[in-house]
Amino acid sequence: MFKRITSIMKKQSRNLLLDRLHRGVVYTCMGLTLYGSYMLGVRVYRYFTVIKPARQAEELKMLEAGAANQAPALDTAPTLTS
Repeated sequence: MFKRITSIMKKQSRNLLLDRLHRGVVYTCMGLTLYGSYMLGVRVYRYFTVIKPARQAEELKMLEAGAANQAPALDTAPTLTS
């Protein structure tokens, strides 16, 4: 009888340990997901507020300077006409 109670207690404590370990892994994954989502949001925000306007301003500056006409065309395919 005592042996059976001891083995049940060992099983329960082992299951409790595994449950706590699993809960820790799940919380870690949730935290990493939240952090990754935050970092992705920061990068998207930075793209639309800093990088894209700077790129457009640089493009406009190049067009005003006439650099578009001086640069060789990368597309060398003939133009299709109908």
